[in-house]
Amino acid sequence: MTLHSPRRSAPKSNPLAPASYDDLDVEAIKAVAAGNASEGQQKRALHWIVHQAAMTFDEPFVPGQQDVSDHLTGRMNVGRQILKLVNVPIHQLTKTERKS
Repeated sequence: MTLHSPRRSAPKSNPLAPASYDDLDVEAIKAVAAGNASEGQQKRALHWIVHQAAMTFDEPFVPGQQDVSDHLTGRMNVGRQILKLVNVPIHQLTKTERKS
């Protein structure tokens, strides 16, 4: 059985609202942008981007609001692209051929 951590906030009533964040998220994002983030800040920043900003694992469908669903699907795509680069072995992503 997989345990999931609880969400920081209740589901948004406005799916187009900006992603929620706290002070530690802001510090982590700023440290990554400045190029001096600790390992923990790097992980926190990436987690916030994938789970909060990109809403990668949230449901994008909003009944009767195709434009909102399209917007949310676009946000999810960003998270999926990031996770692809994180999770797929590098030799499958690089364009240079390696000769043995």
